Amino acid sequence: MRARTFVLSLVAAATLTSSGCFLVAAGAGAGAAIAYTQRGASGQVPGSVDDVFGKAASAFSQLGITETGRSTRDSGNSRTLVGKTGEQEVTVEMKRASEATTAVEVTAKKNVVEYDKELAKRVLDAMVK
Repeated sequence: MRARTFVLSLVAAATLTSSGCFLVAAGAGAGAAIAYTQRGASGQVPGSVDDVFGKAASAFSQLGITETGRSTRDSGNSRTLVGKTGEQEVTVEMKRASEATTAVEVTAKKNVVEYDKELAKRVLDAMVK
């Protein structure tokens, strides 16, 4: 099982780094690789879109982010959760990647041109734990 998780982590890392993302951490135990993107953080989170949406809502609560909106698209295969903390808007985009995983991208916008990648990573970390 560990070997399979390790191989999947390596494949995810290769995919993420080849697409211009910077690999931050590969949590073989957690089953997720988290990478910085231009606007935040992304990764594969174990669970269905609905399960991961619940994890996102829980992460918002843990981090003091007030929910301001949510949406569901593509017959439930894609969901979005939006919130605010201080002056920053946090958006979590979730899309079904496979039967067992959901692709997640988190952005934390400070203003029109600035993003807080560290806050985005903290949200994604909270979802993976």
